[in-house]
Amino acid sequence: MRRLFTLLSIALVTYLSIVVYTNRALLFSRFDEQYWKDKYEQSQWKLPLSKRAIGDDGLYLYEGYRLIRGGDPTSSNAEMPPFGKYLIGASILIFGNGYLYGFFTTVLLLVGTYVLTKSLHKKLLPALFVTLLLATDPLITNQYALTMMDALQALLLIAFLILLLSCAAINTKYRGATAIAAGVALGLFSETKLPVVTPIIGAVGLWYLWKKTGNVRLILGLLLGGIMGYLAPYAVYFAHGHTLIEWLKIQKWIISFYRHSNLTPTWGSAITVLMSGRYQNIFSREWLVASEWSPSWAIFFLASIGSGFFWISMKRRDSRWGILLGLLLAILCLYSVIPFWTRYFVLVVPLLYIGGSMLLSHLPTRHFLIIYSVLLIINVASSGSILFPSPQATANQFIYNAKHSFFTDLYEDTTKVFRKNQSREAFRRFGLLTMADGEIEHVKITPIGSPLTGRSSPQYLTATITYYTRRLGPFTQQTTIPFVLEDGRWRIPWQWSLILPNLTETTRLETTVIPARRGSILSSDKKPLAEDIDGYMVSVTPGRIDKAREDLLFSLLETVFNGHLPKVAIHQRIVGNTLSDQAIPLGVIPFSKTDPNIVTLSHFAGITLTDAPTRITHPNNVVDIGQLYNTAFEENCSSLYSTTNYDGISGVEQKKNTILKGINGGSLILKDQQGNRICTFINVPKHDGANVQP
Repeated sequence: MRRLFTLLSIALVTYLSIVVYTNRALLFSRFDEQYWKDKYEQSQWKLPLSKRAIGDDGLYLYEGYRLIRGGDPTSSNAEMPPFGKYLIGASILIFGNGYLYGFFTTVLLLVGTYVLTKSLHKKLLPALFVTLLLATDPLITNQYALTMMDALQALLLIAFLILLLSCAAINTKYRGATAIAAGVALGLFSETKLPVVTPIIGAVGLWYLWKKTGNVRLILGLLLGGIMGYLAPYAVYFAHGHTLIEWLKIQKWIISFYRHSNLTPTWGSAITVLMSGRYQNIFSREWLVASEWSPSWAIFFLASIGSGFFWISMKRRDSRWGILLGLLLAILCLYSVIPFWTRYFVLVVPLLYIGGSMLLSHLPTRHFLIIYSVLLIINVASSGSILFPSPQATANQFIYNAKHSFFTDLYEDTTKVFRKNQSREAFRRFGLLTMADGEIEHVKITPIGSPLTGRSSPQYLTATITYYTRRLGPFTQQTTIPFVLEDGRWRIPWQWSLILPNLTETTRLETTVIPARRGSILSSDKKPLAEDIDGYMVSVTPGRIDKAREDLLFSLLETVFNGHLPKVAIHQRIVGNTLSDQAIPLGVIPFSKTDPNIVTLSHFAGITLTDAPTRITHPNNVVDIGQLYNTAFEENCSSLYSTTNYDGISGVEQKKNTILKGINGGSLILKDQQGNRICTFINVPKHDGANVQP
């Protein structure tokens, strides 16, 4: 038995070593304040229309850094309690790395699970097997390098149960301190994530303590500890001079935030993912496969139910098992009636393995060892795709970043050699300048062939990239993107020619446009009902805006665009992923130079007005003129009329679109430093649309 214990211990250490090795790119990286601050400032948390979303893990990483430097925990992301974020910040402060928080928290969860299981079984072997199963579970394997709150919350629940059971079992002078410590653990548990499970755990704890001891002082100690643990993470908040009344208002706001989040329950999704690995997406309501699922979940769920019946049939019941199994059942029931994500099961999986072990430990030793060995192999196999992923996730991220010109994020997935020779800001600037010179407003990337499923390095993604320009229409290129494995992470050995043939840092795109006009729609007396007229392209240079007059400028721009571009869209267009010294085109407006709005607008710093044709419609009660729409690419935060990209979608504009439509002439050329042409991407002749009479 000692040899088996040694073997299992070695297996556990080996697995954790593999986890560290495969995650070394994250676990041994340095926190980059500038990158994460930019990521947060450009995210949906600051710019509601931003496509540059930041996930919860990135948000908590940045918030942890901000809080550990003395930031107010309620000034941003206040809906998420601050305790876990402080620990992430402490990891950054001590180690210069926030991801180590995930590793240490998860390892401590393993230690706590071992201690709790051993105290229940009073045997080493079941405790070690449960710990090893938990360590190799794919959901837990995914937590080792994540800056999330789930593993921390599970750790605090396990700590609470250990302290609660100890408090009821001992009768020494330390009993009161243990009750307070259990309360603190529960309070901190509640300050890690939204405490929806806390009432269940708290009620179970109070009932158990009363039933086992009948000691009111211990119960009061548990409650006092809970209050202490709940308030402790807000120490900085109170240090800033805030009062308890203000804190209570924050708690009320948090409750209101989640009540009005418009998230509806995914009924029974928790049970389906437990048994089959399929869950319902909270937002799309689509049923998906959970990549972190293991068949062990279903087996241990059934084993836990069997443990419950076995416990009920026992003549002398150990109430500790009743508490654990009852808590497991209550949490599963709650998860089945709320909006549910698979990662919520991080809280459940330790209880699941411990609960099922009660029944399995009563099997003959040979059967026990066979079952646990098979389940261990299943868990390791299920975790293989997490430890050794294919490059498909990196390929998907490349497609998303390239599509939206997020060169800052694209830089993160390049190789060390490339990043050693070029800074992130230089990379971003060249990428955005290239898009601006080519007047490229939208990018569509279509992979060719099947997804990348292999794990050998290198692997290649072949894709068709279509670039949609502002005035000259689209052009298409085919490319092959290589992915190489570096420090356990897939990266791109970057060359600019991967996105445009022959593009290097010494070349530049040049756009030449000969504006064409869309034909006019004429009435019976030859008067125009709709026509292209001379207007202005309004552009804004972000770095030149007078911040004191910014809101006034946005209000005026909203007016000149006749409400088609609300202020939130204008703000997104100007500050979202732009260069501060480059003019950003907002859209075309049909005003003359003497128009009061144009005169006022021209007096604002950072505004540029350039000649551009635009479309106007004259009111009439006879003909349905119809509307035009940019059919080349979707515009969310701009109004970039050009006859090349706009088509009629209703009325006469649609019926006579072929006749009315004009095509801008011009070219898009790649040139070298000396101005010599390297290649031509677009070269089209000008074509004016013809007039029509309905």
